[in-house]
Amino acid sequence: MSVSTRRLNVGLIGAGRSGRFHFQRLCLRGDLVPVAVVSGGPEELSVAEPSGCRVVADDHELLADESIDLVLATSRDPGRIETVRRAIDLGRPVAVSSPLTEQELALVSESEPPARLLVLSECLADADFQVALAEVRRCGLGQPRTLAHSTWGFTGTGSMTTSGEELPASLLERLEQLLLLCDVEPLSVSARLLVGAKEPEGIGIVARFSGGMTANLEYHPSSPVPLATGWVIAGTTGGYRDCELFALTDDEEVYGTPLESGSIDLDRVYDDIVLQWDDASHHGEVLNRADRLVRFISAVRESLSRGTDVEVAS
Repeated sequence: MSVSTRRLNVGLIGAGRSGRFHFQRLCLRGDLVPVAVVSGGPEELSVAEPSGCRVVADDHELLADESIDLVLATSRDPGRIETVRRAIDLGRPVAVSSPLTEQELALVSESEPPARLLVLSECLADADFQVALAEVRRCGLGQPRTLAHSTWGFTGTGSMTTSGEELPASLLERLEQLLLLCDVEPLSVSARLLVGAKEPEGIGIVARFSGGMTANLEYHPSSPVPLATGWVIAGTTGGYRDCELFALTDDEEVYGTPLESGSIDLDRVYDDIVLQWDDASHHGEVLNRADRLVRFISAVRESLSRGTDVEVAS
């Protein structure tokens, strides 16, 4: 955890398990301090009261509190847009869980002065992804050419609609990670449903990027075979899988070098929020990636609906 010397008073909006999780994590920090939470029922009252955090009736009351520096909306509920709209109208900085929506991005671009909308990217806590990203950024693989990620396992029924309108949160996180690993514009995507033993069906995605890079993702929540590959990357000079770097010798033999695996660091998510607050350049990069992710997700949904390859809007 990297804690800055700045203290930001945070007001949380977002009932339920996710909201309580973020509240409890922030209570362990000294730079992002929860001072108010919107009451979503007895559960929120039970976690807020012992910490001395104020419990307010609704987001109107929270947004009116001038002692709050940053409003954090953890829900991915479609109704979140109204909270973001009110915060921007009042000139209040607000952070929301990724992915953003087209409407939220439009509010940022249309506001005057520019709205301060921060992005909470929970995908950053993935240890395997962070090791893979570090190798890509230090050019340990050369230029990435092919990327793959598969997640199979039985999660029960009813977790996903076959229309693609509600893509699973874990798949959305993989898509965001993919854009960070590639760091180039996606050109087209082909998404298909994967038949499962029971409902829900899975989703397979093939994405093509500028420079000839391709990626293949599978999410299969009704598979009776558990499988989690993590990121598998083939580059021009090496490869990556499961915290191991692979290289080709002059004798055309492949050898692997274990990398330090590290551990899941949940605070990376909040460290990035602080960095967005302090560094305007990083904040701009995050918003650009958020825009790219919105267009990418839209193309995945359209491809699922049409059953064809779809170009990603530029």
